[in-house]
This record gives sequence, C-alpha cells and structure tokens, in this order.
Amino acid sequence: MKFSVPFAMVAAAGLALTGLAQTSGSLTRDGQNWLQTANGTFSVAPASKLRITASGNVVLRGDSSDRVVYTLQRRMKARTEVEARALLRGFEVKTTTRGDWLILTVTSPSLKTVSAEVSVSVPRTLRQAWIETNGGNVEAYDFDGHVEARTGGGTVQIDRIKQGTTVRAGGGNITIGRVSGPVKCYSGGGNMKVESAGGDSWFQTAGGEIFVKEVLGPVHVWTGAGNIKIVRSTATVFARTAGGVIEIDQALGLVSAQNSGGAIQVNAANGVHCESNSGAIRLRNVDGPLRAATAAGNIIAELLAGHPIEDSMLSTNTGDITVFIPSNLAMTVVARNESAGAGRIVSDFPEIRSRQNAVIAPLVAQGTLNGGGPVLRLIVRDGTIYLRREK
Repeated sequence: MKFSVPFAMVAAAGLALTGLAQTSGSLTRDGQNWLQTANGTFSVAPASKLRITASGNVVLRGDSSDRVVYTLQRRMKARTEVEARALLRGFEVKTTTRGDWLILTVTSPSLKTVSAEVSVSVPRTLRQAWIETNGGNVEAYDFDGHVEARTGGGTVQIDRIKQGTTVRAGGGNITIGRVSGPVKCYSGGGNMKVESAGGDSWFQTAGGEIFVKEVLGPVHVWTGAGNIKIVRSTATVFARTAGGVIEIDQALGLVSAQNSGGAIQVNAANGVHCESNSGAIRLRNVDGPLRAATAAGNIIAELLAGHPIEDSMLSTNTGDITVFIPSNLAMTVVARNESAGAGRIVSDFPEIRSRQNAVIAPLVAQGTLNGGGPVLRLIVRDGTIYLRREK
C-alpha cells in the first residue's frame, strides 16, 4: 500500500542536525545471525515535529528529556563476519531538518536475510510524531502530541497518546490503548481493538473484526467482513459490516447500523436506524425514533420505561416482530400482518385488537395506549406480530 507524504523528503536538501552523536557497537554472533547495535542522539526544540522513516520495525516512546535518542539494531544472516560486514554497508542512518520537521531516515538493504529495528525516545511534548515503515511493525507510547503511523504490512500498537492518532496499515492488526483525542484507523484487512478514544473517531478495515470499548464522541465503524462490537459511545454510532454481527452495548445518541449478512443487537440507545439483509435485530432499552428492517429474521424491541419514543417503524419480510411495551408509555400502535392465510397479531393490550378475519390478508390491529402519542408501525409479510406488556 502506498501512502502520500506531506512534503518532499530528500535528505540532501535538509540541513544536518547539530549536536548529533552516533556510535556503533561491535558485531556479535547471535545463533545463525550477526547482530550490531548503533546509537545516536540530538537535541530538539519543544515545538518541533519528528518524522521517522524506516524499512523495519519502529518503536517510539515519549519521555521527559529534551533530546531524541535512537537505537538501531541490525540483524544479518551471514556465514562469516566478513559477509556480515559487507551487508552492513547497505544500512544508512540520516538525520536532517526541514522547517520545524526533524527527519530520521533509516535505510536497510532490501534483502530477506537482513532486518532492522529502530527504537526512539523523544520528548513527549513534541507537537507531532510521524512514523512510516514499508513493512515493519509500529509502536508508539506516552506522547502528548499527535501520532501518525503508517505501515505497508505490519501491525500497529498505540497507547497513552493525548492529541489523537491516525493509523494506516496495509493489512496488519491495529491495537489502540488510551488516546485522549480523536482516533482514525484504516487497515487493508486486519482486526482492530480500541480501549478508549476521545472525539470524533473512525475505524475502517477491508476485512476484520472491530472491537471498541469506549469513544467519547461520535464513532464511525466499517468492515468488509467481520464482527463489530462497541461497548460505549457518548454520542452517535454509525456501524456497517458486509457479514458478521453488529453489537452496540450503549450509545447516548442515535445508532445507525447496516448489516449485509448478519444480526444486529443494540442494548441501549437514544434512537436506532438498523437494516439487515439477512439477520435478526434485537433492540433493548431504546427510545427516540426507531427504524428497523430486515429481509429475513425476527425483530425484538424492548422500549425503555419512562422514555417516550418518536414516530417509528419496524418491519420484516420473513420473521416475527415482538415489542415489549411499558404499561405507562403513551403511544399509538398500528400493526399490519400481510402473511397469507394464517397471519396473526397477538396483543396483551385490550386497546389494541385486530378486527379483520385472520384468513383475509392483510390483518390489521391498531389502538392507543395511555391517551395515545407517537405512532409505532409494525409490518410483517410472513410471520407473527406480538405486542407484550413489559412487566
């Protein structure tokens, strides 16, 4: 996967950083490999931004110092020390500046027998850290600024970031710990796991599962094929999967969920808009506007006591609809069963009774509860409608 860069990155055009100190350790044998470690350090201004480009794994950690310190571990598979030293000539470390950007570039030989990992300690007060690797893993921890992480094929792990993060992975898994700002994650096919994100956050993968524990703001989730689980959002939720289960435990705003081939479950929300091509829909502790439709599957809705709904509609082509209604909820119900021959509407409420002959379609039942109010419309084309009194 190719990513655009915000500025031309030609090392020769930059200015070498002052105060740079660099050392290389001795070459040692490590099983079938040879190992060498190089270290470097340089001073940075508090308002600077740091960019790291490498072809291997990158680990970034923020600390309380005023310097950038890096350690490059180079590993080579070679028969002799002479061969290993020849491979070392393919490694190159460049440190340059461009405006307020500090640029650390680590170049490795494009050989399967050679690998590199760079660990970087930076002042946690830097404004931004940009990390890019062709195919290695990326890790970033304890940073007050914004973190941008991009990898062509590795995994990404981010934790304890204040100003938010943006992650793009070619196909690896993404793990996000606690991020105070907005989080945006995109993967070509990996799973995503998120502990906590602040602000408007987006999670998108072409094929993998997405688990989000908490978002302090709106959350947008999309996967090409996989389950979606969101434990809590303080605002609206937008979730979509082409095949899997969507489960939302709590949303303080509207839940909009679309599933091309699986079930949807919302355990608490202020309004829902759910659609499934083939799967059941379960709504619990819901109020506000309710819209739920499935081509094949049952719909179960449990209305929240003491919280009125708005005008709503539930419909299924093949399946039953069951609605649990609190006794003190003021509303109007219009139920329509279009099943041929044996359609039924079963009601616990004397105010809502069907008046047509069950043999003649459609069968309709309607009535008002507690003086009437917003209209709840129910449509079944092959199944049964149940209106149950919530105990």
